[in-house]
Amino acid sequence: MSDFKGILLGMLVVAVLYVLDCYLPRWFGAIPGVGFLGFIIYIVFAKEVSLLSIVTVLLVGEAILNGIWIDALANRKKKIKKEVATMKAKDLLRK
Repeated sequence: MSDFKGILLGMLVVAVLYVLDCYLPRWFGAIPGVGFLGFIIYIVFAKEVSLLSIVTVLLVGEAILNGIWIDALANRKKKIKKEVATMKAKDLLRK
């Protein structure tokens, strides 16, 4: 059952990060990546783990966090373009 809780917690974190990246300023998306890097550095110095496993976790984690950030930025850009196109269409109809 704890594996299922871990998966649900991970999905919840990803969903919260995505929503926050959509509505907060662009620079906010860098904070989880920096925090994750700090956490991994803490794990390296606090516990005995193999270098290969920690580098793998670091690369995969950063790739996921940055992917969420980039996807949210792309969706924000699409939304802005759509709103601008709608505003231009309304302006053309008024003329």
